[in-house]
Parts: sequence; structure tokens; C-alpha cells
Amino acid sequence: MTTSAIRFISTLALATFFLVACQSVTVNPKNDSSSTARYQLNSLVSVFETDTDSAFRASIQALDLLGYFRTGEIHGELETSVFARKVGDEKIIVKITELSPEQSQISVRIGFVGNMPESQVILAEIEDMILDQ
Repeated sequence: MTTSAIRFISTLALATFFLVACQSVTVNPKNDSSSTARYQLNSLVSVFETDTDSAFRASIQALDLLGYFRTGEIHGELETSVFARKVGDEKIIVKITELSPEQSQISVRIGFVGNMPESQVILAEIEDMILDQ
């Protein structure tokens, strides 16, 4: 096979892995949480029964409590993004999307390739903050 064919097959296999990789996990296993999340496209995504403003406040409180350095926010009409950095200058993105006035979807992505265990810790802390409000 030629190098261009090998490169094409490798790229196709890698793209398929990133687009298909989907796994369901419990958000907060230490607290017997019934909330679940799915890990897809290198982000951990979960739906919470709360409004977007409460989810936003819980997200920034959780990031601060976990010791991440918040670097910015973008507020849209139906989606809010919170940007942070961790040690090693790895980027963290928390996206809060309004599904309904009483329901929000929160996704956490760490770095370019993602980090499911660390995303799960952040999402669990966000859930704790939402339940404490």
C-alpha cells in the first residue's frame, strides 16, 4: 500500500473512534447519585433539572472550589460557556445549554482529547452545588 492510502485509512479510523466513542457513567458515584452522563466526542454530558442561571452559578463555584483558574465566559441566548485552565495549562470548557426553563444540559471537556475521570469529578461537584442551592 502507498503511504497516502495508509494515511487515509489511519485518519478514517481515528475519526471514527472520536465520533463513535460514547459511554454512559454515573455522575457522582460517591453520593449514590441517580444522575447519569454520557461521554461522547471527548465531553461528558449530563442533564439537570435546574434553570440555566443556577447551573451557571454552580459551575463557576465548582471550578473555583476545585482550584481551577477561570479565564472567561461567553453568554449566549440559549448557551453559556465557562472557560478555565488547570495546572499544565490544559483548557477546560463547561457548556450550559438551556433545554427548557427548568432543565439544563451541562457538558465538560478537558483539553483536546478529553479526560473522562476528571470531567466526572467536575460534573459531580457541579451537581453537588446545584443540590445545595
